[in-house]
Amino acid sequence: MSLTAAATRMRVACVCVFSAIGSFLFGLDMGYIGPIIEDSKFKRDVAYLVDWDEPGSEIDSATSGFIVSVFALGCMFSAFPLVSGFFLDTLGRKVSLMIGSLIFMVGSIVQAASSSVAVMLVGRFISGCSIGVLSTVVPLYQSELAPPHLRGGLTSLHQVMVVFGVAIASFADALLLPLDDGWRLAILIPVVPGLVLFVGMFFLPRSPRWLVQRGRQDEALRVLQSIRDGEGARSELQEIILDQEHGKASGEMRWGDLLSGRVVRLLAVGIVLQLLQQVTGINMFVSFGPRIFQSLDLDASFLQTLLTAALFVATLPALYFIERFGRKSLLLCGAVGMLLPNIVMAVVGMIYMPQENGKIEVLSNTAGSAIVACVFFFAISFAYSWGPATWVYCAEIFPLKVRGYCVGLTTMAEWTGVFIVNQLTPTMLSSMGFGAFAVTVAFNVVALLFVLWLPETKGVLLEHMDQIFDKRFGKDEAQDLGKRGARCPSQKMDCNPTWDDNASGKTSDASA
Repeated sequence: MSLTAAATRMRVACVCVFSAIGSFLFGLDMGYIGPIIEDSKFKRDVAYLVDWDEPGSEIDSATSGFIVSVFALGCMFSAFPLVSGFFLDTLGRKVSLMIGSLIFMVGSIVQAASSSVAVMLVGRFISGCSIGVLSTVVPLYQSELAPPHLRGGLTSLHQVMVVFGVAIASFADALLLPLDDGWRLAILIPVVPGLVLFVGMFFLPRSPRWLVQRGRQDEALRVLQSIRDGEGARSELQEIILDQEHGKASGEMRWGDLLSGRVVRLLAVGIVLQLLQQVTGINMFVSFGPRIFQSLDLDASFLQTLLTAALFVATLPALYFIERFGRKSLLLCGAVGMLLPNIVMAVVGMIYMPQENGKIEVLSNTAGSAIVACVFFFAISFAYSWGPATWVYCAEIFPLKVRGYCVGLTTMAEWTGVFIVNQLTPTMLSSMGFGAFAVTVAFNVVALLFVLWLPETKGVLLEHMDQIFDKRFGKDEAQDLGKRGARCPSQKMDCNPTWDDNASGKTSDASA
């Protein structure tokens, strides 16, 4: 590799890493709330429980569930295409990151200053609105700047930073919650990286694909030349312009475009993936891990901190695995690795952890240890597979014309799953005990079957995703390619696909 190529690769990697601070904010907010709602001072200052300092004191399941899940409602609102589409397509990816960081800082301050459940809910909703934007734009921005052979790894940084944020939040909770106002300090910590993201984005480039959408091809070429080699930049720009012209030829974007043809099928794929990412069970442990570990009479704070550290470490290999083995292989391995511990937790839990008057009775310490081992096995399996691969897949499969709207809808589906899981988990644990994991077993089976159908997208240029999926949908690809070829003379461009040299053969095999 030449020095110029190495410098270019380093430059695009730095852009993707820095933009992933938006994902880090996502993880921080998701990570600190579980231990905080179990903190005695929070029960005193916000929930006003009379018995706040007693070990068995608990905020009722409906209230604690809503404190956690109202965050997801804010995410759903801002991820809705009417909202996220305005941010992504009108303001652009870069400006959306900046506005999202500002909204996040406001939400964190409101939460930290809250003196009632109502004010806490308002702050959680505001923070959720910011994360709905950030969780939509970060993987999209990364995938549009990364070259095809690095796109999977660089877009996976989104999930790596989410989990890193969860881990840092857990460590911060462990250090700060023993203090009298420690829960307020833990919520204020994310304001610092939020400010760093806002200021730093002034110096990062806009997405070249968004610039082409706005008719600013010269600026797009300058951006591409800063993150690609000379010929690669011009070739990729030609592909982007060709794709954009194809979209223009079919008219302005209409809502009906999302509900017909190839797009609605792709949208269904993305929505199902994002929903399954959540309902398979990960947020039961991230948000309510302390409650699960406490029910086993174990050190909840220590185990939750250890769990988040394991999640982070297990996510790191995905940066390499996702390009080495592909998206589908990771999703398959992860689905099996999540299904097996869910089965064990459901069976062992129902036999050795019976539910009595809303409380779990532990009949065997060995069974309790087995459940803890299964929790960690599940989390590790999720971390290297469904955590990063789902975001990568959804950020790369949609046509440029509708990409912002479609990614917004798939992200909204993800947050719908988060809301459902966060709202129902406390009630399910109180009423069903470990029998609740029988429900996640069913969803993990669905996830495994769905992944078996998915095509591989590793190494494919964003503008060529239609060819990969047309084969899965049973559509006559030749007709669509003929239409592309017919446009070539008027476009005066080379219409041959610009595949990544290292991945082209494997991609063709996987999609056949």
